[in-house]
Amino acid sequence: MVNLALAYPLLLLASIAVAIYVQVTSGSLSLPLSIGTTVLAIILPFIAVANVFYTPLLHRFLQSRTRSLATQQLLPIALQVIQGILEVVLATLFAQGFVPGKLLECSLEGNWQRLYSAKDDQALQRIQDSFNCCGLRSTRDRDFPRTHQCLTTYPSRTTSCLEPWLAAEQRTAGLGFAAVVVVGVLQLIHLALFRLRNSGGARARLGYRRLTQSVGADPNEGLLENQIIDEEDGPAAGRDGTNGSRREYGTLEDGANHRIEPTGLGEESNNWR
Repeated sequence: MVNLALAYPLLLLASIAVAIYVQVTSGSLSLPLSIGTTVLAIILPFIAVANVFYTPLLHRFLQSRTRSLATQQLLPIALQVIQGILEVVLATLFAQGFVPGKLLECSLEGNWQRLYSAKDDQALQRIQDSFNCCGLRSTRDRDFPRTHQCLTTYPSRTTSCLEPWLAAEQRTAGLGFAAVVVVGVLQLIHLALFRLRNSGGARARLGYRRLTQSVGADPNEGLLENQIIDEEDGPAAGRDGTNGSRREYGTLEDGANHRIEPTGLGEESNNWR
């Protein structure tokens, strides 16, 4: 069985490394992934680490300072809820980058057109050099150098850049999606373990309260008095030659009947049975 204490930090570190790779790749290849999305993917594992330490500490603090059960349960998961919402948003944005379709091609073409219109020749050249291609949909489609000089400058480049650029976008977005999902799964495991520990502690405290309440005198139990006579022994009266008179429990033979009661000293009462 894999030790969770060792696997948890390793998986978080791997998620951070993958998120950084996604950020660097997206920036160098001018992929249509927003900087905010990739930066939040890097920050997300640190939020998860903060939750691991923050949630138990806040829970213990609230237990010692407040008696409201709702407050003890709701406040510790506030940051967990924020992390969960962030994971859903990031996963959705990354999913749009690797699901094939016209929308993805239009996003790439719009990004290429933006670079071409802004005359960002360095970005276009990095894309063409990375995939050894020219232009977007064809070797003469908005290629660099301009005026269709790409094939003249690089005669070995006979393919356009759309397909390899699309594959790079899907691969990078898929890695970002995987990093977010890993953090989300770790969060669910942490919440499950945290809930099990708290529920176990709550059951133990409840059992302790029940045990302490059960210690002491039972108010439903009566006192033992010498007037209680077993009905089954009634017919046997007078066999000992006492003319039908019988010696009662707790009395002298010829004396008056006395009632025996516990003293009630101390916190617990010892009842006669």
